Amino acid sequence: MNEPAALRRARIAAMLAFATNGALPATLLARYAEVKAGLGLDAGLFGLVAGAYMVGAACAFHLPGIILRRIGMRATAAFGTTWVGLSVVAAATGVVIGSPWLFAIGMACAGLGDAIVDVAQNAQGLRVQEAYGRSLLNSMHAGWSIGAAIGGAVGTLAATLGVPLLVHIGVWAVVCVASMAFSSLRFLPDLHGEPDDEAAAGSIGRRAIWLLLPLALVALAGISVEDVGNNWSAVLLSSERGMTLESAGIGLTVLLVAQFIGRLSGDRFIDAVGSRSALIVSLSLVVGGLLLAAWAPMAWLTIAGLAVAGIGCAVTVPIAFAEADALPGLKAHAGVTAINWMMRAATVGLTPAIGGITAVSALPVAISAIALVALVALLLQLRPARRRPASETPA
Repeated sequence: MNEPAALRRARIAAMLAFATNGALPATLLARYAEVKAGLGLDAGLFGLVAGAYMVGAACAFHLPGIILRRIGMRATAAFGTTWVGLSVVAAATGVVIGSPWLFAIGMACAGLGDAIVDVAQNAQGLRVQEAYGRSLLNSMHAGWSIGAAIGGAVGTLAATLGVPLLVHIGVWAVVCVASMAFSSLRFLPDLHGEPDDEAAAGSIGRRAIWLLLPLALVALAGISVEDVGNNWSAVLLSSERGMTLESAGIGLTVLLVAQFIGRLSGDRFIDAVGSRSALIVSLSLVVGGLLLAAWAPMAWLTIAGLAVAGIGCAVTVPIAFAEADALPGLKAHAGVTAINWMMRAATVGLTPAIGGITAVSALPVAISAIALVALVALLLQLRPARRRPASETPA
């Protein structure tokens, strides 16, 4: 590129966009205990209401790709984040006035906006990655992890200091909207001339679906590790390994730190061995780590298993997005949109499925079922006849 300084600014801007996207919803999650009390709901009902976020995200369908092709990555990221900010403020207002319905509607709208912004920022990340000619998307996803940690810390601090929920969420929404607006101005421009005619790519055809499904399983395997960590690691360590409730949260912390390290080093790993080999290694770590966590007889081995799974899942979603974006014959951003939707739609039922299996059997069995998803994704990557990944195609 003729302007390396502009390219460096675009890379920093993309990382800031990922961080902002992680920071905005995470700050509300940190105050969920207060939210639950404010809404006056028991654990079961609160779980259903809070699940509106993922339902809203799953309802995006092909909308992110359509919006991106209409108004471009910059406007989609900026206006989408504004939508998410307003939606989260509406959800916080529902808490203040004690309305579960307003909270659920706000969270559903926030999830819808998040799905759109997620595709836009990944499209920009892939655009920057292409301009550099080497893998960079994993480090940008690491930026999301940093942003989520900062958002959670701000939420925890606000709760500790007694800052009213609506004030905290309103101010943080303004900060995040301004951050995304600033970063999007430095995005690389959209490429023009991508296939957009009905004959070439009017819809995702059967061949494309067969190519997308293995990638969707890769993304699902990665996001499932996060779900196990977020919702079940503390339960596993306390109920199955005898750890106290106060210390059982260490499992999630270790998993997230391992994932962050994996994302920081993931780009160099992919450049060194290629995306296919990186997926085979990563999915193998996910399978082994989850099975170790599920069946290890001691708490420290369970925590080690969570760490291995965290490292393994680090590159799965970025590679799935990059591979989907490179599929030939699709409209611009259609592959990323499809993987994003498949992943989010599957996660709507993921936690209830784990809970259901646990209810009729045991939590280790449920976690082993999640490992089975990763195993299927791994076996599909081991097929001899496979399209050459974009990251291994000569420029």
